[in-house]
Amino acid sequence: MKRYIFIILLLTGACSSPKTENKVNTIVSKGLPSFQMTTLSGEKLLTQSLPGRTILIFYNPDCDHCQREAEEIRKRLDEFQAYGLYFIAASSAETVTNFATKYDLTGHANVVFATAEVPDVIREMGPMGTPSIFVYSANKELVKNFDGETPVDEIVKVL
Repeated sequence: MKRYIFIILLLTGACSSPKTENKVNTIVSKGLPSFQMTTLSGEKLLTQSLPGRTILIFYNPDCDHCQREAEEIRKRLDEFQAYGLYFIAASSAETVTNFATKYDLTGHANVVFATAEVPDVIREMGPMGTPSIFVYSANKELVKNFDGETPVDEIVKVL
């Protein structure tokens, strides 16, 4: 029951509307957060240990804004090759797998789909809508946070 309450808190305002201006979330620390996620293969990863340039994409598979964001990222995936893209959801592995397959994001070396516990994400990141995209440098410093559906052109500008 607690898990569902936290999911509701995390996704309050879920499916954030497209924004013309995105801002850095002031709740978020400037460094790569530290929480555990589980990949679809069952591997446990600690976000703070992720190598190189990293993009964390928090999404809800049922969110139409998240679906459009995934479609647009897929179209321009070659522009993200220097980054590890981690799509993170608080959903079942089956739901996440279906999303990854539907949007043709499986089988790419730099794209990882994972699940995470909502309380851990909120503790580290603060509450957020979906999609939320966090771009980190090779030094694990936050470069930019995009809150809500964001044109891929805007994301690519900060890479």
